[in-house]
Parts: sequence; C-alpha cells; structure tokens
Amino acid sequence: MRTFARLSLLVLVGLLAAGPALALPSASVSRPTLSGPTSPASFGLRLVGSLAGSLAVFGAIRIKDTGSLAKKFVQRASAAAGDYKDGVTQAGADWEANARAGADNFANGVQQAIADKRFEKGIAEAGAAKFTMRASTLGAQRYPTGVGAAEGDWAKGTQPYLQTLSSLTLPPRRPKGDPGNFARSNAVAVALRAQKVGR
Repeated sequence: MRTFARLSLLVLVGLLAAGPALALPSASVSRPTLSGPTSPASFGLRLVGSLAGSLAVFGAIRIKDTGSLAKKFVQRASAAAGDYKDGVTQAGADWEANARAGADNFANGVQQAIADKRFEKGIAEAGAAKFTMRASTLGAQRYPTGVGAAEGDWAKGTQPYLQTLSSLTLPPRRPKGDPGNFARSNAVAVALRAQKVGR
C-alpha cells in the first residue's frame, strides 16, 4: 500500500510539473513563432522528462552520517565473531585452492601497485602519528597474545636454521682483528641465506 501511495504521489507531482509546459501550445500568442505544432511524441517526451525530474527529487538516497555508520560497523562486526569463526573453520580448502589459483593475479597486482607507487602513497596517507597510535595501543595489547599463539610456528620455522648452523664447520678462529675471521661470519651468512631461498 505504501508503494502505491508513493507512486501515486510521484505521478501527481510529475503532472503538476509538466502542466505549464503542456499548456504552452494552447496559449494564444499574437506574434508569429518559428516553432512547429506540438506532436504527440514531443508531448510524451516532455511528460517523461518531468516525471524523471520528480523521481530524481523524491528518489534521492538518504545516507546516515559517517560517525553513526562507523559505530554500526563495529557493533555488527563484534556481534558476528561466532559467524566469522564458523565461516573460516569450513573455508580452509577453498582458501588454499583460490589462493593458489590467484597467484598470477597477486603478482600482477603487486607490479601494478609498484608502478603506481601505492606503497609510498599509503605510508604518506597514514603518517607517523597513526603508526605510533596504533602500535602503542592495539599493537601493545595484541603483541603478547600473538607471540604466545605463535610458539609452535616459531619452533617449526626456526628449527631448519638451527640445524643448518649446527652442521657448519667454520674456518679456524684467528686473532682478534684478523681479516681471516670474516670468513667465519661469511660462512654463516652464506649458509643461512641458502637455507632461506632454497626451501
């Protein structure tokens, strides 16, 4: 019923707006004009134009203020934590398959971002103040939890490097300041680099 009432109102307003234009051909004018007689087609076009104008007025999009929308975003997202967990629990296989399939898109996107200098632009837009504020508040709160959750991953990622170091046979140690000692640190650097890029 509300839709019918709104439609009726729009038609009425459109007809009222078109009234003066529709009355022009019937008005008696004493001086000659160069325009031809009004055709049914031009009458229809004027009517459609008037209705479109009235729809543009009454069909305008009403948007809430940004502050209210931001609060709503946080409230809805917080309430959806359970849905988020359920969704990602079931999505592992799809994520892996889609991520693998999107490798070329990722590479192309990174190259385009480099060409557009988006990295530098993002840093400039955020600025030092935002970095400091986020790192000192959210970062400080989440750091211990993140480290605790990463214990197993840290051990898994570090173990191969520890094995590489334990298997090295370094050149003999030379007196302090002897350039020969650089060979020892160089052997470590080369081995660790090979471990990193070779996996």
